[in-house]
Amino acid sequence: MDKMKQIKKEKWIPIAYVIASIIFAVPSAIYVFTHDTIYYFSDANTFLYQPIQSNYQLIGNFFSFLGIFLLFSLLYYLLLKNYQKIFKTPKRVMFFIATIGIIFVSMLPTTSWDVYSYIGNGWVDSHYGENPYYTSVQEIADVYGNDEVTGKVARCWREEPVIYGPAWSLICKGLTSLSFGSIDIALFVFKIATFLVFLGSCYLVWKLTKKQFWVLFFGLNPFILFDALTNVHNDIFLVFFVLLALYLGLRKQKIALAVGCFAVATAIKYVSVLLLPFFIIYVLRKEPVTKRIGKTILYALEFIAIIAVFYSIYIQDLSVFAGVFIQQNKYTRSLFLGLWFLVNGNEAILDIIKMVVTGLFMVAYILVVAKFFFAKEEDISWRKMMQSYQILLFIFLFFVMTNFNSWYIMWLFPSIFWQRKNMVKMTACLGIGSILAYSLTYATLVDDETMGIPYLICMVGAAILLCNLGTFLNLHKKEKRGNEL
Repeated sequence: MDKMKQIKKEKWIPIAYVIASIIFAVPSAIYVFTHDTIYYFSDANTFLYQPIQSNYQLIGNFFSFLGIFLLFSLLYYLLLKNYQKIFKTPKRVMFFIATIGIIFVSMLPTTSWDVYSYIGNGWVDSHYGENPYYTSVQEIADVYGNDEVTGKVARCWREEPVIYGPAWSLICKGLTSLSFGSIDIALFVFKIATFLVFLGSCYLVWKLTKKQFWVLFFGLNPFILFDALTNVHNDIFLVFFVLLALYLGLRKQKIALAVGCFAVATAIKYVSVLLLPFFIIYVLRKEPVTKRIGKTILYALEFIAIIAVFYSIYIQDLSVFAGVFIQQNKYTRSLFLGLWFLVNGNEAILDIIKMVVTGLFMVAYILVVAKFFFAKEEDISWRKMMQSYQILLFIFLFFVMTNFNSWYIMWLFPSIFWQRKNMVKMTACLGIGSILAYSLTYATLVDDETMGIPYLICMVGAAILLCNLGTFLNLHKKEKRGNEL
């Protein structure tokens, strides 16, 4: 009887999470139902989705976002802590995740407008028949004038070509071809596609770990929901293909297909390539070193060939790879932004610092990979490799990249299931902290380089506070680790 009462007592948690999600979506829903189109929506720095005309609205803008997101964080913790009492079957888990996901999908992008650049560049390709790596949205607008799709691209991206890999350009081309020139339909199509990829990622987490906890950890994570489904960042596509590669390679032993998936992920965002050597080393761990070298070369050739096929669709000259370097010439919400201020924007000094830091990272990365590559089979543990990889990825994310954005934290999630408890906690807290830091923008209506360092301090400070307070991920002993392979 006491056990039944306890089960009933926990039922309020998922109900509260649904209600909080709906409340979070209300301002966006009001805007959608009271306007004919999202085209004229320009109040990107407001959670209220309306012009801020008084200090009272500004205060409401700040506290509404901060309060609701903190509530999500608390409910997220309670769901994870009590998941065994709340969810009895994997189907219930997926149904609940899908329900929450639909609510977040219904929200308009608010802290980032990158999705409109995806749509605009895809429209340049699918509608105007121009190569998006050589023709910017602004160049199209100069010739044909702004249409409903290209006119929504933010100024920071209008004059630049595509910075992502060719697989993402093909995805954008395909999705925008279904828009019929309507920004509303285009956003809807991208939202639906992202939602399906998100659900696919949750399913792959289940297939990889066979643990409901990890599916809930990923699928109900407020950071993932907000940056993947509300703001529609393409990093969730990268996550999907990396998870698919791990599932095919580690569970199904289909190594060639897995390498192909890594190639697709890399052809979306280049960072995916950092995980590939660890994967190859693990699947070849039983081979003698000489055979490891031979098979590694073959898989590397397969990987390069697939990447080359993608690029062959767009390449005219080497400037097609400009996107690899464009991001490293931007300074946003990173330690390098602080250095930029310290040296008064002296590019010569910054270039030397970037070269040294990047060089040191490459040396460290190569040494770690070489250590595992030449190790004996019994010394090659997937868990240990993923823990080493995660540290390297943290260093790359926060100390090598000059242009940090909150959604990049999503890169840490495909390998999180094999991390130590403290690393899991830190990653979760950083994700939540990165979204809470947007409260600064909602409080000031400012989102430029002057907010970069305050944002970084707020994100790290919030993450440290959450970790120290023990708010997140007091994991059950049986669930604090992912599956060993």
